[in-house]
Amino acid sequence: MRSMTGFGSVEVPTRHARIRIEVSSVNKRGLEVIVFTPGDLARLERQVREDVAEAVARGKVTVAMHIEAVTDRNGRALDLGKAEAYAAELKKAGKKLGVEGGPSWSDLLGLPGVVVSTGRTVAPAEDRKILDGVRRAVKKMVESREREGARMVGALRAHLRKMEGIRKKMERAAGEMRRKQGQRICGRIRELAGEAGVVLDPERVVREVASAADRGDVTEELGRLRAHLLEAQGLASTRAPGGRTLEFLIQELQREVNTVGSKSGDLGLTRLAISFKSELEKLREQAANLE
Repeated sequence: MRSMTGFGSVEVPTRHARIRIEVSSVNKRGLEVIVFTPGDLARLERQVREDVAEAVARGKVTVAMHIEAVTDRNGRALDLGKAEAYAAELKKAGKKLGVEGGPSWSDLLGLPGVVVSTGRTVAPAEDRKILDGVRRAVKKMVESREREGARMVGALRAHLRKMEGIRKKMERAAGEMRRKQGQRICGRIRELAGEAGVVLDPERVVREVASAADRGDVTEELGRLRAHLLEAQGLASTRAPGGRTLEFLIQELQREVNTVGSKSGDLGLTRLAISFKSELEKLREQAANLE
C-alpha cells in the first residue's frame, strides 16, 4: 500500500533551456491533478494529466515545470534592454512616492519579457524528451509514496492487532455478561414470585430469561467486527490501492462497535468498546493518507 504523500523531481536539458520538473502529492479522497507549465509548454498539460492518472489512483498531485536556465543564439538569457527600461521606470516611481532604492534583480526577473520567453527556447520537437522527464519524476514520486506507505503499514498492522485483542476481550466479557444477566433475572423473577405467592413455571422462566438475554446479545456484532478486522489485515498485505476500501471498513467497524456499546448493559464491556473506538480513530488517521 502507498501513502498519498510523495515527491519526485528531475532536470531535463533541452537545446536552449534546462527544465526542472517537480511532482508532489498530498492526501485527497479522489484524484486531482494540477499542472503548472510556463509559456507554450501548456500544450503538454493534457498528456501530463493522463500520465499521472495512469500512475496513481488518488491524491492531490501537482506537476510544476520551471525554466532553470535559458540561452538564446547569442548566449544571452535576459532581455537587458527591457530590464533597464523597467528599472528606470521603477526608480522614477520610487522618487515620486518617496521610496528610496531601486528594484532588485529578483524583482526584475519576475517582470514580463525580461527572461527569454519559453516559446523561443523550447521547440515542439523536444516535447517527447520533456514528457519522458515528467514520467521519470512521477515514478520517483510514486516510489517515495511506496516507501512512506511501507512505514505506515507497520503502524496500521499494530493498530489492527490491538483492536483484535480488544475484540477478544469483548467476546469474553459478553459471555460473562450473559451469564450474570441470566442469574440476575432468575433471582429477580423468584423474588417477585415469592412476594406474590405464585408458583413459577420453569419453562416460562427459561423463556423470559432467554428473551431478556437476546436483547443484550452482541454475538453477531462481535462476529462482524472479527470479519471486518480480518479483511483490513488482508488489505495491509496487498500491493493494490486499498485506502478507500479501508475507509469503508472503518465505517463498518464504527457502526458495529457503536451497537455493542449501546446494547451492552455491562460497564466492563462498555469500557472495552471505548478502547476499541480509540484504536479505530488512530486507524482512521492512517487510512486518510493511504492510496
